[in-house]
Amino acid sequence: MLQAPRQGLLGKNPPVELAGVLIDPIDGQRPGILHIADGRITAVEEAGGIEAPFIYPGFIDLQIYDYNGCTAWGITGYLATVGTSASGAVERFLAELPDDEVCLGAHVEGPYLSLEKAGAQAAEHIRAVDLEELGRWLATGRVRMVTLASEAEGAFEAIDHIVEAGAVAAIGHTATNYYTTRAAIDRGARFATHIWNAMSGFTARTPGAVGTLLADDRVTLGLIADGRHLHPATEEVTVRSAGPMRIALTSDMVAPPQEDEATGRLRGGDRCGAALVRRMARRFGYPEAVAMASLVPAQLLGLGDRGRLAPGYRADIAVLAPDFAPLQTLIAGMPVWPT
Repeated sequence: MLQAPRQGLLGKNPPVELAGVLIDPIDGQRPGILHIADGRITAVEEAGGIEAPFIYPGFIDLQIYDYNGCTAWGITGYLATVGTSASGAVERFLAELPDDEVCLGAHVEGPYLSLEKAGAQAAEHIRAVDLEELGRWLATGRVRMVTLASEAEGAFEAIDHIVEAGAVAAIGHTATNYYTTRAAIDRGARFATHIWNAMSGFTARTPGAVGTLLADDRVTLGLIADGRHLHPATEEVTVRSAGPMRIALTSDMVAPPQEDEATGRLRGGDRCGAALVRRMARRFGYPEAVAMASLVPAQLLGLGDRGRLAPGYRADIAVLAPDFAPLQTLIAGMPVWPT
């Protein structure tokens, strides 16, 4: 059974008020005051004449490898990510997950992927689906997302197991066609791991994985919005066609170096949280950016009390300067950065 995220700080903190420019994905942008008690927002008061700071629902990152220090960028929830690795490595990773309120569980990216679209994943460890191995991971209750290629041997049965365990089945590192991708979605896959990157492309008569995932409203699209993984025009096409409420900004952030020195191939992202929101907000709007960074990933994980600045929601909050410089991060109304 999937473990619920920790709720340890709720009900253990004093009432506070936060005044600033509130950025909510539904109610939009307006000056106001948040009233917080017992770790939740109790009221939102409109108040004029406030120009700073900017207050956002805390950001949630569904795919981050280098998560140490991510609260300094306004992240209040993340999936610790482990890539394609030798047998037994995932079990060890799950056993060592951070035991705090920020870590929402694990994202296992691989090893059931396409060799052709391995990307930065360790090709030597890519293999067919092992349902017994997958079952051990899911039995820990710590796995909230698994990325696999739709065409991997045993992928459809794996999707059944992932969905039954309450986790998210994600499609990524795939070289397959429209029909196999659509069949995986029909089976229950609901997330596209870094759309466009490491997946079969989109042409006039062969939509590939990219076109299939873009066109299906059942799928949330993970978008690495660091300005390095995608051309700005590709980002534009994705946001305009799918809409902000289907996109989850993900960092895929890894420890330096982010590029393979020999080949120049990207190993992963180099920024997260507020840095991604800054790029998206300036181009698509502040409420739209925070929907992609907060509300959409929360909804995908079934966290119905996160992602908004509204009464009843957890007071997981990112406080930024008007230029998006991080000022403070709160979880359940308690400051966690700076400490």
